[in-house]
Amino acid sequence: MFQEIISNLKLLGYAFMIFTCAYGANMAFSLWYNIKRLRQPFDESKLRDSIIKLGVFVIGLMLLCIAITTLPVFADTIGWPILEEYANLFTNIIMVTVFLTVTCKYIKEAFEKFKLIVSAGELPNSSTEAKND
Repeated sequence: MFQEIISNLKLLGYAFMIFTCAYGANMAFSLWYNIKRLRQPFDESKLRDSIIKLGVFVIGLMLLCIAITTLPVFADTIGWPILEEYANLFTNIIMVTVFLTVTCKYIKEAFEKFKLIVSAGELPNSSTEAKND
């Protein structure tokens, strides 16, 4: 069981890297869009909250996946055996579903913000700023 948990944690590491990239892209595009396009002041608390949210997601999803990995062993211990093939399938489906759902959400949001940034054309006052340079 310990080896299986370690194996799943390695897979989680890859999933976390992908998730962190998607979340980071969404944060970066949001910062730029909110500051440059919407002319909102930089809010340090929003950035801090986003970083805390990322940490909470990582810890929560890691604990969830450990729980899912150990569930078949516990069920077997209390007399409700789950075939290993089903246990592996269940674990893989849950891990992929959890990460794909969340990661795809942030990829979609990042892409939408990217499209807004690219399609918006010139920034307001950019021609005035160019003349002053």
